[in-house]
Amino acid sequence: MDDYKNKLIGVLGLGLSGQSAIKYLTNKHINIVAWDDTETIRQRFKKKNISILDLRIIKNLKLINYLFVSPGINPKHPALMLAKKYKIEIIGDLDIFWQEESNTINKFIVVTGSNGKSTVTSIIYHLLKSIKYKTILGGNIGIPVLSLKKPKKATYYIIEASSYQLELVKKLKPDIAILTNLTPDHIEWHGSLANYISAKEKLFLNQDNNNLALINVDKQEGLNLFNRINQRKIKPKIIKISTNKKLNNTIYLDKENIIDNMNNQNILIGKVKDLTVLKGLHNIENILFAIATSIHIGLTHDQIRANLPKFKSLPDRLEKVYHEDNLEIINDSKATNLESCKVALSCFDKIIWIAGGRRKKEEFEYLITNIHNIKAGFFIGESAEEFVSYFKNYFFCKNSLNVRNAVLDSINFSKTIKHNTTVLFSPGCSSFDQFKNFEERGKIFKKEINKYVSRKLT
Repeated sequence: MDDYKNKLIGVLGLGLSGQSAIKYLTNKHINIVAWDDTETIRQRFKKKNISILDLRIIKNLKLINYLFVSPGINPKHPALMLAKKYKIEIIGDLDIFWQEESNTINKFIVVTGSNGKSTVTSIIYHLLKSIKYKTILGGNIGIPVLSLKKPKKATYYIIEASSYQLELVKKLKPDIAILTNLTPDHIEWHGSLANYISAKEKLFLNQDNNNLALINVDKQEGLNLFNRINQRKIKPKIIKISTNKKLNNTIYLDKENIIDNMNNQNILIGKVKDLTVLKGLHNIENILFAIATSIHIGLTHDQIRANLPKFKSLPDRLEKVYHEDNLEIINDSKATNLESCKVALSCFDKIIWIAGGRRKKEEFEYLITNIHNIKAGFFIGESAEEFVSYFKNYFFCKNSLNVRNAVLDSINFSKTIKHNTTVLFSPGCSSFDQFKNFEERGKIFKKEINKYVSRKLT
């Protein structure tokens, strides 16, 4: 932390990451000031004797040496724009965390990607913890890295990193870096697809031949990134991951079998159905990443076979929340883009679909090959009318306005169908029109489903 001694750091944004940064830095006796655009939040921190300084004002901003930016801060925020103009160094939680932790004997596994990063992070954590490896889980998946407890023994940090966090990275150098996939996402935030990809690529920026990179090469963007890293003079060992190609020196899918070819020997690990309860090709992809990482660390096939099937789906990710004889209800609130939504639609037959929210720059046409099983769509939020207008020629559609109405409409429609049906809440949009985040959206969906279940039982 020597870089920050006798310096003044401005903390912009007082959400979870900002709070963790304040606690972390003050515990290191580093001078800070803070700013949040919300008055009630500022007042709360004033009562904790935190110095509040409006960093949107030039004379105030010039007092600081570094600007810490919480991941949720819009890149066009006035303080951030001014910091760039006056060349004040902008820092994030990953680099602050790395400066101190990199000097330890701990190992670092950092996972990013447009989709699947939480699942991959969680499966790796589950497998290592199952066989008593000392592990700590954090980052974008839940606990900010600056709030993680410092281990007393050698530990594997397993960190999920968002593109917002990685955009600020300069020094991070993971032992193992994973890119699950690349699809257009957060374009409105980063300004362009190229900028978004560039942010993700920073995860591999400092890696050398002592490190490992695992990259999904099934899509052109991932393959291009692999080629760029592979052409560097100083580069990590790279494992390519694919669900549609049989590659050497990796873990691959052969029909229903998962094969270990890490040492150029084709060894059957097991059948997909025996290794996981997770649905969909995307989850097989996630499992390939987790298995390849685990084998590299030292887990055996038997340890993987024994423990991988015990991993259950995460909340809000194809989460089964109700099931009876002819009706299944799935919460996939984490589907914040059409790529995730497309994956979900491919997992079920005879779907009643609930979707909508704040649309991203994606075309509905992208879903056309995956809508043949949809019997009805009930849409919510800002984009509800857009969904209805586009899909009304393919199946019954209605603007239900909100989650509560959509659940009632879906349950009522399911009663008109004799065969097994899945109510699938897979929004394909961000949640910020009606909710704080996808977690709150999923929680409200499950609350409404529980009302239905309670009515059935009374």
